[in-house]
Amino acid sequence: MLDEGHAAMETPAAAPRMAHVSGASKQFGTGIRGALKRARVTLKVPLMHALSMLAVLGMDASACNIDALSDLSPQRILLIRSDRIGDLLCSTPLIAALHRRWPEAEMTLVGGPKNRATSALLPYLRRGPEFRRDPAAWLRLAAWLPRQRFDLAISLRSEVLSGVFIAAASRAPVRMAVHPSPRTAPAFNVFAADDDIHQTRRYWTAARNLGVALPDDVPRPLIELPSNHDAIAESILQALGVSEHAIKVGVAIPSRADRRHRRRAWPYAELRDTVARLIGRGIEVMLAPGNRAERAEAEQLVRDVPDARLLPEMSLSELASVQRRLDAWIGTSSGLLHLAVAVGTPTVSIGTAALAQSWAPLGPLHRQVCADDPAQITASRVIDALFALLGDATHRASASAAAQPA
Repeated sequence: MLDEGHAAMETPAAAPRMAHVSGASKQFGTGIRGALKRARVTLKVPLMHALSMLAVLGMDASACNIDALSDLSPQRILLIRSDRIGDLLCSTPLIAALHRRWPEAEMTLVGGPKNRATSALLPYLRRGPEFRRDPAAWLRLAAWLPRQRFDLAISLRSEVLSGVFIAAASRAPVRMAVHPSPRTAPAFNVFAADDDIHQTRRYWTAARNLGVALPDDVPRPLIELPSNHDAIAESILQALGVSEHAIKVGVAIPSRADRRHRRRAWPYAELRDTVARLIGRGIEVMLAPGNRAERAEAEQLVRDVPDARLLPEMSLSELASVQRRLDAWIGTSSGLLHLAVAVGTPTVSIGTAALAQSWAPLGPLHRQVCADDPAQITASRVIDALFALLGDATHRASASAAAQPA
């Protein structure tokens, strides 16, 4: 149960897979809005299925088992993911496994305008053309793809038509999706795993199915920091005047960019109260905005709580270097949260239980504070979760040190 801010800690070995929400009323809601959603899905799924069949018409569509890839030695691999930074970070276990399986292969990412920023954290990837949803960008991409002669094309998000059309336009003989979606399955001839509601675990399982040994047993994003990451983080923290021996906590400014994100966002008053109370306990708090609007909110927060530190504008790799030096990270489900998980920083995530089912970080280093409406989540609940997390992390570190030979 997600109760009073503390979610049960789970690991893949101990926790059962979370089932999809059942029942039409739970999935679509009631009333006119629910009826419109049901009608849209009723029409959308078979239409996408038909378009996926048409996209690969005349191409080899014979299905093969993932074990058959053991005989494949691709020289050029195409990866497709056109959504946000956090989505791509959750895909990185599979991306890293592909690189380890075929280290000599050239891997190219066709990404969206936002998630291409992760390329610095995946140095073995080439950046392909940017995918945008306008005809001119699509025509440029469609002209570029066949000339690349990809051996293997992989849609990192199985449910979307962009992955179908880009994989088909590449003319790659082997087209992989992460799992067989009823919307798009006809476009692909191999699948890496079954569906899993939890996003990171989905790609972790797919990576394991490739026969690649991953670093540990807890699914998490896998990235590579630059070799000078410690020096980068030290210089940024020194410039902010952060004490080396203080407890350091990063706090992400929630996105309020559209109605969907505003519904998920934590109220400013609770955010401000949390920051003020943490600073009152002697903790160094660093605010991390992700865009201009969030930076404006962070600047207002510094005016309200003058001892809060505002992180400067920086690249994702620089931010990851700083996150790695922090004792904890607090934020809603976002790319910055998944970045903190990737570098091993304990996290407290804020949101709904439904969102936590799909996106919450896994393992004992992480806590979730949940409510049906994030506006109901108080600063006290977040602070209690944080201190419970820090206490557990300290205990684990002490136990680990005691277990080491003298």
